[in-house]
Amino acid sequence: MTSFPIDLKSGLPLYEQVVYAARKAIMGGLLKPGDPFPSLRQLSAELRINPNTIQKALNTLKAEGLIEILPGIGGRVCAPPAGSTAGRSALLDEQLESVALRARQLGLTAAEVKAAFDAHWHSLGSTAARKPKAAARR
Repeated sequence: MTSFPIDLKSGLPLYEQVVYAARKAIMGGLLKPGDPFPSLRQLSAELRINPNTIQKALNTLKAEGLIEILPGIGGRVCAPPAGSTAGRSALLDEQLESVALRARQLGLTAAEVKAAFDAHWHSLGSTAARKPKAAARR
């Protein structure tokens, strides 16, 4: 069994679902920096997904700085990437635009979207670390 839950659903590319589940586990605190990350073979066998698909997901997670692959040792979870608050927030621009467009399409107000966001944020726990203000000013 993998160290984080993956609920595969139809309609979305499999590698995106694996990436989403891993991000959620890492940012939600289920997987902590230094924890081992399942290998390509392990994920492929457990999920019954083509190894090339898993490799694409691992490459995405590695590019985002969420995991690292060490030759002879395997994968492990990295500390969340550092950077300015504005820089990290800019990584969300495309997803936020998509949410805003969908919310308008559904006729939701900004307050309703914020309430939905807050509910999801709190369901992940408060581990989406708030760094001390001194570290955020770098």
